Amino acid sequence: MRVEQREHGIDVYVRQSWINDAMMCGERGRQAIVRPEWSKPNDATILGTAVHAGIAQILVHGMGGVGVAHETLNDLLKEPFMRTKYSDEQLHDHVIELMAEWEKNIAPTLDEVVAVEKEFSFELDKFDDPTIGQTVTVYGKGTIDLVTKSSLWDWKTAGRKYNAKEKQSQAVQPTMYSAASVAMGWLDYPVTFNYGVLVRSGKAQIVPVHRNESHTEWLRDIVRPLVRTALLLGTDSSWPKNDTHYLCSDVWCSWWSICKGSKLSPNDITPGGE
Repeated sequence: MRVEQREHGIDVYVRQSWINDAMMCGERGRQAIVRPEWSKPNDATILGTAVHAGIAQILVHGMGGVGVAHETLNDLLKEPFMRTKYSDEQLHDHVIELMAEWEKNIAPTLDEVVAVEKEFSFELDKFDDPTIGQTVTVYGKGTIDLVTKSSLWDWKTAGRKYNAKEKQSQAVQPTMYSAASVAMGWLDYPVTFNYGVLVRSGKAQIVPVHRNESHTEWLRDIVRPLVRTALLLGTDSSWPKNDTHYLCSDVWCSWWSICKGSKLSPNDITPGGE
């Protein structure tokens, strides 16, 4: 999230990843603003980044995807990351496996390619805030993995299959990206957003999610209070915390050590390490 004071009011820029963080835990959303450099990828994350690079290589140049994925992974292994499960060798094995799954089971289903790794920025919301006394304009920003003539695609690497009903009901990313595609003139509502899920040691999965204007209106209703919280409270002191989400842990939250981890020891949370 980024805030800029303009002559006409306040401009706020948000990405779907920040919206998800702030919805999950207000303090996680604040820390993502003030300490973004603390957010360190893990081994599964860098695998996903490498596979993304390989897929983009194929979509743009028609060949060389596996090689680019391996090269990208080697570069990322030299950077700081959190190793949670996989050795370097296992990660490279997964590159081969996941790229093969994409080429066999997802690539043949793709419509005519319009754009690869397409960045966007569009006006998501605009409102006059009575407390702040200024007009606030909220812009959605991001990068869509693939835009085709008929739909949007985002590549995911995962440890298990996605729940299609859950994604249709709750997922923010399809709503944000669909709204962007309409605002940018690439597609019209209703929009189909496809998750191309590459399951480690499993089969590829295509999860279509459908979005219309009503979903975008709901996203505005979600985002506006988050933006107002940031503007009214500022980022110097903590926001409401939520430790009930499974990602609230030393493994999955980059700011654990200065949040719950600064108050409770591992034994306080799980006595005897059970």
